[in-house]
Amino acid sequence: MDRFLVILVNGYLSQAELKIILSKAMIKFKIIENNEIFVILEVEKASELLKLGGIYKVGEIICVNNSLERIFDEIEQDGTLTNLEDKQQWNVSYYSDEMMDIDVFNEIQNNFAGLIKESSKKTKFIKNNMKSDNFIELSVDKEKEDAVNILVGNSNKKYYIAENKISIKSIDFIDRDLNRPYQDSRISLSPRTARILVNILGLENGSTILDPFCGTGTFLMESIIQGYKVIGVDNRKECVFGTKKNLLWIMKEQNLRNRMKYVKQDDAEKLSCVETSTIDGIVTEPILLPHFKNSPNYEIAEDVLKKSKKIYEKSLRAMFRVLKNNGKVSIVTPRIKTRDNNYITFSFRKMVKESGFILDNRLDEQPFVMKASGDQKVLREIWLLKKN
Repeated sequence: MDRFLVILVNGYLSQAELKIILSKAMIKFKIIENNEIFVILEVEKASELLKLGGIYKVGEIICVNNSLERIFDEIEQDGTLTNLEDKQQWNVSYYSDEMMDIDVFNEIQNNFAGLIKESSKKTKFIKNNMKSDNFIELSVDKEKEDAVNILVGNSNKKYYIAENKISIKSIDFIDRDLNRPYQDSRISLSPRTARILVNILGLENGSTILDPFCGTGTFLMESIIQGYKVIGVDNRKECVFGTKKNLLWIMKEQNLRNRMKYVKQDDAEKLSCVETSTIDGIVTEPILLPHFKNSPNYEIAEDVLKKSKKIYEKSLRAMFRVLKNNGKVSIVTPRIKTRDNNYITFSFRKMVKESGFILDNRLDEQPFVMKASGDQKVLREIWLLKKN
């Protein structure tokens, strides 16, 4: 099996998606090293990773060592990353499981520059355009065709040097989000996030997926792309009409056969239009909380959560009825950041038990909490449920 450095989008949620998709495809794999930034993966067939929403880059590992000096001796002898063609472009992106040391990155970059200069003429370094506490990198959407993109992972005092082989570009998801005919930013989440939540269901191709709060149809669009049949339900007429338009559009854009069973206006707390025990999987975000400009106090946050809790309780019972035995639910719940910098939510575990579901044991821990974007006041918790 080949060994890869895999850069993650959403930490341990991305790892869960990776494990479920590879297991579903019956591909042999082993995770050698993991943290919230990247995993070191041994796998038979890396091309299956192209189906994932939660990974960013996949680099084939050239060498591993805990000494930078020995690392560059190996790189020089190997020559793969340093014997470039004349005028070829190159880049070094660096990822660490601890706070990034910019001096270490500069040393790595300068060593590569020196080795490349010895063997190649007039090569051009592409500057990194993204930086955080744990990485400095060239985003996939800025990569140049035919450039050599070098990935460096630092974990547990080991350095993993890899050549990037697969990039899952954000622009592909963004274009789909912005070009679909029906849009409403107030009720939409990103197609990349939707892809992750569809994938963690781990269903077989051709299975039927329901979204009982379909909104603009983002989950259903990603489900269709991944080979599933879909059913959408929403209590708003404009969302039903808009979702139908979006599903017809994506099937035409990607030249896919018709996988839309139906989209109907109905109450998600009853799902009267859906027959009992006919659905393989459900992926949904039942309710979006108000956009808080400032963090609310505890009392306001608690009141908002009480109102949304009732919707979750009733809709979970309806979901349980329409799912087949062993059917799965991938669901989002809200977590609110209060004025005193604490987070509160409702007791979803208790709700799950009372509705008849169990937590899917394929995931090591639940819930996964999506990374905050800026000073986000409401975070998404991700749960995977099973009808026993």
